[in-house]
Amino acid sequence: PERRWSIGSATNQTDRRGSVGSNGLTASIQSVMTGAGMRKLKRGMSGSRKMLLDFDKDSVVDGTSKITSLDQLCAQATGLDPILRSKVQGWALHSRGCFRFVDPVREHEGLGPQFVMWQEVHNDPAQVAMIRWGKLKSVSRAVEKLLRSYREDVSQLLDVCRQSIVFNSVEDLTKCAEIILADPEVKVVRCKNRLDPGYNAFTSAGYRDVSLNVRIENQTSSSLGLDAHVCEVLLLLRAFAEVKNEEGHMRYRQFRNARGE
Repeated sequence: PERRWSIGSATNQTDRRGSVGSNGLTASIQSVMTGAGMRKLKRGMSGSRKMLLDFDKDSVVDGTSKITSLDQLCAQATGLDPILRSKVQGWALHSRGCFRFVDPVREHEGLGPQFVMWQEVHNDPAQVAMIRWGKLKSVSRAVEKLLRSYREDVSQLLDVCRQSIVFNSVEDLTKCAEIILADPEVKVVRCKNRLDPGYNAFTSAGYRDVSLNVRIENQTSSSLGLDAHVCEVLLLLRAFAEVKNEEGHMRYRQFRNARGE
């Protein structure tokens, strides 16, 4: 069949060092992602080759070329974000996973973050609306990492499209990891197990989690040309999630900045 360029035609999976993630986006590109103009969007910033977005059934996605356009990576991340959110909800449902719950009164009183088990709230739209889902990595942070850590190699951005699941026990976290590994729609391309006793926690200022870089290969992601895109899923224990608030995350970023990461 004729080869066509789609929004996911260039993969963000790299060489044997591992696979990589995705990046943030503006509202204007988001509107294109959901509108009729999606089929005729052209890439203009990242080279002379124009990219025609056409998702006909006979199209072939080029899954071998490393992505070089930050714009394209951002568009991929935005398109994959709701797909990844749906997947983590299913995984959490069967592993007693929790998500951060926004309680304005509690946060105003400085009582710290609250987490609710997805099993207990997923059928209540009012409570689901209060859950704080992971956000796409900001463009400014992505550019910062590109210039400082990745030698401007866009394909090495790992964690722009990302979600986290919180657990009350190692057993529940392990069960979730097993569910993800057994999911036929998911390919795990890299795992960082920071819960391993042999992991040097000094490199992460004492913070620990399990980071999975995954590709979602289902009908929806394939139809959008996003099945080659790699995103990040963090599995972490509640004790670490509770200190991973805005202030704690800012200090962690300062620590990584000092290390040039």
